[in-house]
Amino acid sequence: MAEKFKNFLGFVGGEIKQCVISKSYGCFVALAACALTLAQTFAYPFVSGELFSAGVIVSSVLGVVLFAALSLFRKTSSLAPIALMICDFLALIFFAGADGIVDVFSTLFFDGFSIGKIFRLPVAEWFCLLSFILSFVISSVAVYLPQNKKEAVTENPHIEQEEVKA
Repeated sequence: MAEKFKNFLGFVGGEIKQCVISKSYGCFVALAACALTLAQTFAYPFVSGELFSAGVIVSSVLGVVLFAALSLFRKTSSLAPIALMICDFLALIFFAGADGIVDVFSTLFFDGFSIGKIFRLPVAEWFCLLSFILSFVISSVAVYLPQNKKEAVTENPHIEQEEVKA
């Protein structure tokens, strides 16, 4: 029993190692979105109480965990940015659905909209606002990029092809 478990762990470890070695540029784009999602998760508790929604933190943490878990294997690594994109979208929806968001932004932009007014918000609020949008856009782009390098097809030199006679 212990030998089978040891063989299983060796197999899983080899699969993870092969997957990490074969990452392509799409994985690094998704990793940037994942890092931004993680940063917004740590910054979000510092927003004002009227903009706070626990769903934001839950969906952001779930996105990071799913991305990390699905990225470990070649067969599931193409699903990792999709899971992150969905969770980033949910975090954005939860942020937009917070109870006091209409009050905050309607009083802020009562006399017109400007980028300067966004940056007059406390740092945590404007950072979260921009990072929710950016992480969703970056993870959406990563969905369309390859996550792993293509496997090289090795030909068997011992098999000779038959000649076709016309």
